Amino acid sequence: MTQQTGPILLATDLSARGDRALDRALQLTKELNTKLIVLHVMESHATPARLTTPVWRRLSTDHKALAERELSEDLAAADVPSEVVVVSGDPLTRIMETADSFGCSLIVTGIARDETLGRLLLGTTVEKLARQARQPVLVVKTRPRKPYRDVLVATDFSPGSRQALRAALQLVPNANLTLFHAYDVPFQGKTVPDDAITRSFYNGAEQSAREFTAETPELAGKTPQIVLEAGQPETVLSEYSFNHRSDLVVTGTHGRTGILRTAIGSVAERLLESLPSDVLIVRLTEKE
Repeated sequence: MTQQTGPILLATDLSARGDRALDRALQLTKELNTKLIVLHVMESHATPARLTTPVWRRLSTDHKALAERELSEDLAAADVPSEVVVVSGDPLTRIMETADSFGCSLIVTGIARDETLGRLLLGTTVEKLARQARQPVLVVKTRPRKPYRDVLVATDFSPGSRQALRAALQLVPNANLTLFHAYDVPFQGKTVPDDAITRSFYNGAEQSAREFTAETPELAGKTPQIVLEAGQPETVLSEYSFNHRSDLVVTGTHGRTGILRTAIGSVAERLLESLPSDVLIVRLTEKE
């Protein structure tokens, strides 16, 4: 059994949809033979969403003991080493502080949904967390019926992509791995490039893929599938993930085509909302 380098941190808002993230975090904790830290942050001036928040939380302004009891009961039958932490303050700050203080190697979080507007509420916390946390951030969207088996790693062959790939190999070392690269075929004026031009861009991407895999020692003994498609990353990646029923999409935050390369709330929000799978977001660190 693989030993994770540190515990897993689950950040939960105690909403009903957070149960998906809890179940996935428990499953990963068992697979990786590590410890689970479950964190709930009480926001001083927050107004809980009426339809997604438990009644006991809405009726209590200081719900520390209630939250601790609720989470302890959720973990009672899990049969994994675990610890419940309930603190007050800014969620982003407290999540990062807790992850660092426990030496966590992964942060798991869910997403809420505004039932009145029917849209995802990623807010800024998840996106800022992915930009600022030192640990990879796993955003759980789907019900965890089984371990991750088919993992799609978005790559532009940059250092950020290599770190994202390494994080995927650490988290799910035995999964079927697909490296997905979206390459651009620029138009010349209003004319469509002919087949020879299109083929040349494809060949260039193919050569970059060979160099990238050869220079990633963690892939030794593994043969990931390579998929190269022309188009905008957020469009073709979503389509491919949907059509091939990927369990998990992995991406870096920096590089030429990192999901979070632009301002918070643009590409990140569109892609996180459109992808049918869970998403592992890996921030580029200086060690690459």
